[in-house]
Amino acid sequence: MPTRQTGHAEIDQQHAILESMVGQLSEFCSEADLDSNAVCCNCSSIRQQRCNSSLASITSELTAFLIGHATYEERMMGLLPDTPSCQAHIKAHKAAHEGISKQLKKLSVQVVNTSPRASSILIWQVIRDWLGDHATAFDCRLVGLSKMGAPEIDFDGELVAMLDQHVFPNRPTMVKTSSTSLVLQRKRLEVRGRFESLSTAQRAVFWLVISGKKNREIAEVLGVTVNTIKTHRAAIFHKMEVGSVVELVKKADILR
Repeated sequence: MPTRQTGHAEIDQQHAILESMVGQLSEFCSEADLDSNAVCCNCSSIRQQRCNSSLASITSELTAFLIGHATYEERMMGLLPDTPSCQAHIKAHKAAHEGISKQLKKLSVQVVNTSPRASSILIWQVIRDWLGDHATAFDCRLVGLSKMGAPEIDFDGELVAMLDQHVFPNRPTMVKTSSTSLVLQRKRLEVRGRFESLSTAQRAVFWLVISGKKNREIAEVLGVTVNTIKTHRAAIFHKMEVGSVVELVKKADILR
């Protein structure tokens, strides 16, 4: 069932992308298309390993996108006026974002000993239910606050213009919506989510790595050991899902 529309073009596009990503989980098992009673134990161990790898990739992208989505909305919240109504909403809204993040981390541990198909169904149900409830309880209210607590802010006018200029240049809603723009938006928010998952120290190393500095140079700049930089670098590569500095630079370009 489609998520309720908020009336804010950018958030609604993000919801549409999230729904398509959740849809990947609901259609995860190709064998189920042929046999609704298909179970993973009937597939070879190699096939199951491939499915687990594919599921891990989908879940990783979904988790990163959700972080990016939360970051976008929380920056919007930062532009709300300091009224009791707005501040109460901000607190509850952020808690909801943190809640789904914790749920996904918990699920990633639980599904290790579960079949790929069962895991995909479980994650699909959790994200689908959260997205619908979240849109109704929080995202629609975020947009509606412009009429309740902040009549001077036009969320689809003045606020969006502020976001365009200061926070999110090249927003897809500034151009005609197309499948290409949605793909780019999905990638941008996914990369943003991965970057937001980095610690403060890792982010400092991130920018120095893409500037072309070597480990020893970075260590001197930050006043730490080379081994510490190597540890941060490995964590950055893992969280950003890259295998080289060239790939990391490409993702940094998306962030910009």
